[in-house]
Amino acid sequence: MMMNENNELLGGSTQGHSTESSEKKCQDEKETFPDGKIVLLNGTQLDCYPLADEDTETEFQDKLELDTTGQYVTMRKCKPRIAPVSDESMQKQQLFADNAFYLLAHMDRIMNDSRMFLAPVAARNGLAYTGTSGFKRPTLGVYLEWWQTSDETMLIDNEGCRSLVFTLAGSPLSGMNRCSSVREDGKIEIVSLSSFNRHCGSFFKINARYTEAKVRYQAYTLQEVLDILHREDNGKLDYDHVITTRFMQHEIDRLNRCLEQSLERLTKESSHWREKYLFALISLKEDEARAFLAENEELETRAIQETEHLKMQKKALKAQLKRGEIDNVSYQRSITPMNKRIEELKFQLFRFRRDKLNEIFQSNEVDSGTIERYFREKDKQSMN
Repeated sequence: MMMNENNELLGGSTQGHSTESSEKKCQDEKETFPDGKIVLLNGTQLDCYPLADEDTETEFQDKLELDTTGQYVTMRKCKPRIAPVSDESMQKQQLFADNAFYLLAHMDRIMNDSRMFLAPVAARNGLAYTGTSGFKRPTLGVYLEWWQTSDETMLIDNEGCRSLVFTLAGSPLSGMNRCSSVREDGKIEIVSLSSFNRHCGSFFKINARYTEAKVRYQAYTLQEVLDILHREDNGKLDYDHVITTRFMQHEIDRLNRCLEQSLERLTKESSHWREKYLFALISLKEDEARAFLAENEELETRAIQETEHLKMQKKALKAQLKRGEIDNVSYQRSITPMNKRIEELKFQLFRFRRDKLNEIFQSNEVDSGTIERYFREKDKQSMN
């Protein structure tokens, strides 16, 4: 992981951008929580139900920061020791794992009720060096959005067995990780995710998006969500069909993201090689290219000077018109040839550049901006 990526994952920022980041954060919070609502990643606004006694835990900010407990990072030679998870937390995490596919099948229903969306999930996520900071109090909606928008969170093996990643554990520096996934048959497996920093980074951002909502608004427990869904579907939901559709859509979205990234990479690569080709053309005609730039600068300077003079004359005529010293007919009669001359100066400069460059390079691909970049690069190399 590069240094700037580490800094971003830890929520760090340079001093010069601190004010801008604070202003952006405030703006983001206003957009995420307008008037008792939360706005999901897909733009859906959910009505929320304020808590009678709002949770005012000042220590709950859930920002990524270096672990100070000694559980995840230590300056001593001995390895950090992870505190054991309580039996109650393990039971709640198992409840989520056992029902992960059932909850995914009911995604539309859950993402239309803020109390379901904000239902806490007892899955324990943690990173070396930062511990559980940034990953506390994940909600059911956070997992659903993460599964939807992140690659490798909804997995299909070579035998067609589907699974969902539900815990993250690894190092943001080395990228080594041992995450947990639950298969459709309920079996839990340890998996290693590629691009681990991207996965934990996306989970952190989604989880942090709803930090304020978690302490301000009502939420069902996971068991209450399950009870409501069981009552509502009454066994009529085509469970397998919905899950198949979800996984197919996830794969389509993944392929679309890959296609967009490939197109962006190819576009950059194409632009890079096109510029190299144009630089090669210019290198064969350096003297003519330098002469062109000098003549172009001279013509451009004269055109700018004459244009500014004409604009001052137009401004003076406008003032005379406002004072009533000339009528509108006289104003238009005087200003029309000035406008025509300004356009003529622009066209003359354009025509010179086009004709001269075609004469030098027998091609219309080279423009004045490319020639200027060529000589800047050459001057920079000569200085080095």
